[in-house]
Amino acid sequence: MSVDLTTLPSHTSRYYWPAQGIFWGGYGLVNLAFIGLAGAMNLVLALIFGLLSLLLLITSHWLRSLYKKHGQQLPLSKLFAHLLWLLPLLALTVQLVLHLVIYAVVHAAPQLTEGSGMQAVSLGSVFGYSINTAIMLLLWSIVYLLRAELIRRRNAEVEYWRLQAELKARELDFLRGQINSHFLFNALNNLRALIREDAEAARQGLADLSTLLRGILQADSRPLVTLEEELAWVRGYLALEALQLDGRLQTELAIDDALLKTQLPPMLMQTLVENAIKHGIAARRSGGLLRISAQKQSSNRWQLCVENPPAESTSSHQGNGVGLRNLRERLQLAFGERAHFELQLNNPVHACVEMPL
Repeated sequence: MSVDLTTLPSHTSRYYWPAQGIFWGGYGLVNLAFIGLAGAMNLVLALIFGLLSLLLLITSHWLRSLYKKHGQQLPLSKLFAHLLWLLPLLALTVQLVLHLVIYAVVHAAPQLTEGSGMQAVSLGSVFGYSINTAIMLLLWSIVYLLRAELIRRRNAEVEYWRLQAELKARELDFLRGQINSHFLFNALNNLRALIREDAEAARQGLADLSTLLRGILQADSRPLVTLEEELAWVRGYLALEALQLDGRLQTELAIDDALLKTQLPPMLMQTLVENAIKHGIAARRSGGLLRISAQKQSSNRWQLCVENPPAESTSSHQGNGVGLRNLRERLQLAFGERAHFELQLNNPVHACVEMPL
């Protein structure tokens, strides 16, 4: 993944020019300090070294522009390979410009350079000072490229995690859509069957379903809901199922009130309850007891359990597994490895989810 440095945060450009000034200004001051120690300091030399720092600042800024335009997609090894020929060429160009200025000063106003040790231009001085200039440009390039590479990697990592978060959000939306559609389909089927048997009960069922759907739609865009909200929806669902099962469903709730504000993925309890009724109680002629419990396991963990009697026929336990697979995936997206789901097909059947507080 590549990240365009033109899209870097604003603080990067805000610090760029001060950093340039400090780097090349510091280089000029070091040169002046050495001249001062040699006892050859005068105004002309100060201006010459000031001009050198300015030329190097302009050159390094041009290098930065060149990198942003052509070099961002290249690996560091290729960038440094290009710098091996480009930096000496630029250093030579800078020194040629500087020595032309020195030549003009020495010949046009020799009185200004008396006692400064400044001499006319020579080929040896051009190449000698070009080596020093190339080294400084290389040092600047290393600092800049390493900084740019760190920023690029940081932005690439931020972009990666942003995309991962967006992917997880889309997965959650899809999984919630699966659960809600599955629940709505079952509820409507139950009400359709009930209309012929008891119209008044069917009307009450529609009212319960309407209330339940309003709550589900409100929570549809939320990754987590409170246990209290989930419990309200499950009570509505149980009322609908009780109408359909005609007295064969008994329920028992053992909920720790201290957990009512604890959060869990929406429709998680409803999935467990629906699975228990469909593959257990509804598959028994006599029905049975559905027990829902929510208790603390430790200071930072709690457990939600749904118990039901097994089906009279073993084959009645078999389903396509979409609901429980969906449940596991939503738990993984919400809590990662911190959540655990376990299903025990004993008598009674236990379906338990352990989650962090």
